Amino acid sequence: MSTITSRLPSRVSGRALPRALGGIGVVNGLLGAALIGAAVAAYFVVAGTTTTAAPVRTATVQRGVVLSTISATGSLQAAEQLNVGFATAGTITAVDVKTGERVKRGQALGRVDSTSARQALEQADASLASAQAQYEQTLTGETAQQRGQDALSVTQAKESFATSKATAAQDAKQSAASVANARRALRTDQGQEKVDLYQQKQDQATFPTALAAQQAVTVDKAALAAAQATQQADQQGQNSTVEGDQSTLASAQSQLYDDQQTQLSLQHKLNVDKQNGAPAATINADNNALDAIGAQISADNRAVSNAQSTLSSAQSSVSSADSVAVSQANTKLTNDQASLTALQNDAKAIQGDEAKLAADRQSLASVRLSASMTTARDKQSVAASELSLRTTRASVATKQAPPTAAALMAARGSVVNAQISAANARKALAQTTLRAPISGTVAAVNGTVGTVTAGGGSSASSSAASSSSSASGSGSGSSSGFVTLTGLSGMQLVAGFAETDTAKLRAGQPATVTVDALPSEELAAHVIAVAGIATTSSSVVTYNVTFVLDRTEPGIKPGMTANVDVVVAEADNVLHVPTAAVRGSGSSASVTVLQNAKQVSVPVVAGLQGDSSTAILSGLKNNETIVLPTVSLATSSGGTGGTTTTGSTGGGFRGGGGGAAFFGGGLGG
Repeated sequence: MSTITSRLPSRVSGRALPRALGGIGVVNGLLGAALIGAAVAAYFVVAGTTTTAAPVRTATVQRGVVLSTISATGSLQAAEQLNVGFATAGTITAVDVKTGERVKRGQALGRVDSTSARQALEQADASLASAQAQYEQTLTGETAQQRGQDALSVTQAKESFATSKATAAQDAKQSAASVANARRALRTDQGQEKVDLYQQKQDQATFPTALAAQQAVTVDKAALAAAQATQQADQQGQNSTVEGDQSTLASAQSQLYDDQQTQLSLQHKLNVDKQNGAPAATINADNNALDAIGAQISADNRAVSNAQSTLSSAQSSVSSADSVAVSQANTKLTNDQASLTALQNDAKAIQGDEAKLAADRQSLASVRLSASMTTARDKQSVAASELSLRTTRASVATKQAPPTAAALMAARGSVVNAQISAANARKALAQTTLRAPISGTVAAVNGTVGTVTAGGGSSASSSAASSSSSASGSGSGSSSGFVTLTGLSGMQLVAGFAETDTAKLRAGQPATVTVDALPSEELAAHVIAVAGIATTSSSVVTYNVTFVLDRTEPGIKPGMTANVDVVVAEADNVLHVPTAAVRGSGSSASVTVLQNAKQVSVPVVAGLQGDSSTAILSGLKNNETIVLPTVSLATSSGGTGGTTTTGSTGGGFRGGGGGAAFFGGGLGG
C-alpha cells in the first residue's frame, strides 16, 4: 500500500493532524494552542526588555516518508455534466466510445498521436540510463579498458615531450651552425677587404687618388696629341723631298727599262744576223752595240740604285725624334691610364667589400634573431608538452582516484533529475490515452480520427454552478472537451488553486476532502478536471479544479464549504531532515551536523522538499544530529505593548498552501 493510499480516509493521516491532532478533537487542539499562546505571552511579560539567545536546536536524521501537498477551499455541488478533454493538443488516432455508451471510471475514451511522447520517453530513458551509468562509473571507477586508454594517453604525452626536446636540440645545432657560417662569411669578407685595401695602398704609390691619376691622364693625352702634331708637321715638310726622290728613281728606272729593251732588240738582231750568216763586220758591229748598251744599262742600274738609296734615306730621315716623343707620350698615357684603372678598380672592390660586409652583418643578425626565436619557440613547445604530460598524469590520477563525496552526490543528483524527467515523460505518454475520470454516460463525442484536438484538459458543470462557472471563465460548456459525460453520481468539489500549484495536478490524483459542517469527517476524492482558463479576482490568478467524492456522508449538501488536500509528490523510505536545516538545493545543498559538540557544514544531495521536511539522497546517515537555525526573542518593556522577533525555527507547525504538517524527526537540545 502506497503512502498516498494510506492517507485516504481509511485512517487518519499526518496531514490531518491540525484537524484531528492524533485523534483528540479540534476543541482540545484549540485549547492546547491557547495554552501555548498564554505561556508565550507570560514569558514576554515576565522577561521585560531582554534579548535571549536560545540554545543550539537540533533534530535527528530519520528514515521515513516525505510528502508534498497542496490545499485549497471550494464549495460542494451536485454532479451533472463533465467535459473530458486531452491534456495536450494532438491528432486523434482512435475514438473508443460512442454516444449513449455507459463508461466506467478509468475506461479509455480515445487516443491522440503518441509519437512525440514516445520519442520524449525514449530520450528520457536514455538520459536516465546514461546518468545511472555515469553514477555507477563514478562509484566503481574506471574499467580496465579505460585504464589502458589512460596509460596510452600518458605514453603519448611522454613521446610528445621527448619529441619536443629532441626537436629543440636539433634546432639548437642547426641554429649554431647557421650562426657559425654567417660569422665565417663575415670574417672571409673582412679578409678580402683587407687585401683590397692593401692593393689600393700599393696602387696609390704612383698617384694618391684617382682624381690625381685622372688629371695626369688628361695631361698625358695633351702631350701625346702635341707629339703626334709635331710628327705630322715634320712628315708633311719632308714629303716634297721624298716626292722628288721618287720622281728621280722613276726616271732612272724608266731609262733602265728602255735600255734593257734596246739590249734585247740588239741581241735579237745579233742572233738573226748570225743565223743569216751576216758578215763579221755586221756581227762585230752588233756586238759593239750590245757592249755599248750593256755599259749604258750598268750606268742605269747605278742611277736607279742611287735614286733608291736617296729615297730610302729621305724616307728614313722622317724625324725619329718625333716618333720617340710620340712613343714616350703614348707609353706614359698607357701607364697613367693603367694606374687610374687600378685605383678605380680598387675603389669598386672596396665598395663591393663594404656592401658584402653590410650584408654579412645583416645576415648574422638575422640568423641570430632566427636562432633566438627558434630557441624561444622550442622552449615554449617543450614547456607546453611537459605541462601536457603533467596534466595528463594529473587527469589520469584524478580519474583513477576513489570518487569523492561531492562527485557521488553530483552523480546521484543527475540520476534523480533524470528520474524526474523520465517520470514526466511517462506521464505525458500516458496522457495520450484519455480515460474516463468518473463513471457516466457518453452524451457527445466531439472529434473524429485524423482531426486535431486542442487539448486543455477537462471541465465540469452542475445545475447549481454552471452559470457561475461559465461567467468566471472556468472553461466549462457542452461544446468543450473530447467527450461529454452525463448521468454522473455523487458530489463534486470545485476549488481554485494557485497557478503554480495547478501545474502539479492531473486527472486521477487522490485527495482528501473535509467539510466545515462535518469537521470530524474526512472524505476520499480524486481529480476529474483541471480548468484550462484562469479565474482572476483582486489580481489573484487561480484555476478551478474539479474533484469527485468517492463516497458521501449523510448531511453533506451542495453549496457547503469544503477543504481539499492533494498529495502531489512523495518519497518513500528516504532519509529526511527539517527543511529549515537545509541550505541550497540539489547537489549544491548542505546541512550543519553536530559532531563531537562541534558544528560542521556537510555537503549533501537534497531530494524532494516536502511540507515540513526535505529528503536527503546522500551525505548523511540515519540518526545523525543536525543543527537547526537559532531563534532569538526580543521584547520591549515599560510600554503599553511589545514586539516579538522570531527567527526561522524550522520546527513546529507549518501552514499555508501546503497545509499543516509536523517535521519528521524530533527536536532536541
